Amino acid sequence: MEDPSVVAIAKKYGKSAAQVLLRYHLDRGVSVIPKSVTPSRIQANFDIMDFSLSKEDLTSLGQLDRKLRLVGAKLYVKHKYYPF
Repeated sequence: MEDPSVVAIAKKYGKSAAQVLLRYHLDRGVSVIPKSVTPSRIQANFDIMDFSLSKEDLTSLGQLDRKLRLVGAKLYVKHKYYPF
């Protein structure tokens, strides 16, 4: 969340980098389940519905591919619906 592109977009909208990334994934149709126990962060997670990312910003965020998968699909290789 410290990527200069993400930080610049967040500043443009007056949001945090986390909020921008949550909004980005929602705009892509991805189900997002953020986790927090801190009341202010829980509220910030809800406060992503009052802005929309421009096409340019969506494109910019989409080009941030880090070739990183946080949950490897190998965990589910024996699941009956693999690869989903």
